[in-house]
Amino acid sequence: MIQPLTFPSLPAEPPRDEEPVGPSVPGRLAAVDIGSNSIHMIVVAPEPQGGYRVLGRERDMVRLGKTGFRGTFSEAAIRDGLEALIKMTTLARFKGAERVVAVATSAVREASNGADFLARVKAQTGIDVQLLTGVEEGHLIYRAVREAVDLGPGRAVIVDVGGGSTEWIATRAGEAEHVLSLALGSLRCAADLTGDPPTAATLDRLRRRIRKELGANVPAETAARLIATSGTAACCADLVDFWSGRGPQTVAGGLREVKLKDLAQVVERLRTLPRAAIADLPPVGGPRSESLLAGAILLQELAARAGADRFQVSDRALREGLVLEALGQPAPAAAQPADLRRRQVLQLAERTEGVWRHGQQTARLALRLFDLTTSVHGLGEREREWLEYAALLHDIGYVIQYRNHHKHAYYLITNASLDAFDRREIEIVAHVARYHRGPTPKAHRHPSLAVLEPWQRRTIRQLAALLRLADALDRTHASRVDELFCAIRKKRVTLEVLSRWDVGLELEAARERGRYFAKVFDCRLRLRQGLETASL
Repeated sequence: MIQPLTFPSLPAEPPRDEEPVGPSVPGRLAAVDIGSNSIHMIVVAPEPQGGYRVLGRERDMVRLGKTGFRGTFSEAAIRDGLEALIKMTTLARFKGAERVVAVATSAVREASNGADFLARVKAQTGIDVQLLTGVEEGHLIYRAVREAVDLGPGRAVIVDVGGGSTEWIATRAGEAEHVLSLALGSLRCAADLTGDPPTAATLDRLRRRIRKELGANVPAETAARLIATSGTAACCADLVDFWSGRGPQTVAGGLREVKLKDLAQVVERLRTLPRAAIADLPPVGGPRSESLLAGAILLQELAARAGADRFQVSDRALREGLVLEALGQPAPAAAQPADLRRRQVLQLAERTEGVWRHGQQTARLALRLFDLTTSVHGLGEREREWLEYAALLHDIGYVIQYRNHHKHAYYLITNASLDAFDRREIEIVAHVARYHRGPTPKAHRHPSLAVLEPWQRRTIRQLAALLRLADALDRTHASRVDELFCAIRKKRVTLEVLSRWDVGLELEAARERGRYFAKVFDCRLRLRQGLETASL
């Protein structure tokens, strides 16, 4: 295992005789990853129940590796790197960070003046940058991904395609079996290409070189699940969406799946385009245009070595692993990977303490309704889980404002760090929470719903009908309903509400909300407390 890293606090005096720009807040932390292609920073605040909340992200594609891999950083590259780091440490102070932790990777490892660069970073920012080995880098990436992604009981491979190196982490049952750092990266591979666009001969030579390197160093896997991190993988996923007409994703977090046949189409399109045309593509931009094609080809070969026909893209990477290491948070037990999803939902739900008890009661009632009416809705375990999470989160919009809190809930869920979920799942959970009150789901009135696939819209309507009824049965937020029983005969659903108290307000709200249940499931709904019937 990687040895514990030690990190300094922010310097007592600001660099360059500047005035302090903001007070530090105990516990807040900034993590900086000085990579070969770009410099990343993330600023976080630890949560009392574990985990952390992201306060800000910054990225500057300074491409240190463009000159570092040739032996020496150019003065221009050093200047760009210093400017980016000065800006980031200043922003960290604005956000109240009391510590900045920083690491450097392959470009700084290989440059003959890498130590001089780090000395200048120390002099101008006060930050001691730790130079990681490739294996240490791989362990931190694994730590970040394992925190957020259910790696499953079988074999999985995590690959991080950086500018100068690729980290290959093979896992079994969630535990890392071996970690490799390969001298293959998007910038390094791009240096092998000639022509604009590159000639077919240089592309073929690059593929052969990659295959030779992988064959000599990486054990071949058989149909392993593949998780890819890094900007190259994310940009390829963005291009798949862009060229398929799906446009920008509304969900900020979550896993995205890319099929190898779709990645092959991305490569075929990119290989015919000059760099200026690649730079003009909305998901790409100028700095990445030079290395993207080489990075996409590298991803193809890595997937082939893993025996995978698709990969999932996670936005967790080295900097998130660095945060977890610096916060000293223990790794979750790999034996219970499903808990990752629940933990992420609960961490989000617990931010709204005032309605936490109501969320738990609503979730309990929603699951009971789901189980009692299985013969009516025909949904399965996957949908049951989504309903529970939507119920736990349906009122988190209170943290912004009561007015339109259902819409605020949608925003918070789609922008949360729910990386253990597929993005389509997040869309469903967010929409179900959004439609727990207010107008019912209608694609022609709500643009965010209209862009979803038909099966997603159908699932949202069914789960929203169940959630509305469960929410109504805790109308007073007093958890008065103890138990539910149900009798189903033909198209009549009779729901019996057991309680030690008078639940007249709950029944009144349920009669109102139950109309949508009856419409969605094409049935008649009757509610009663004990032997006293309240019918729609």
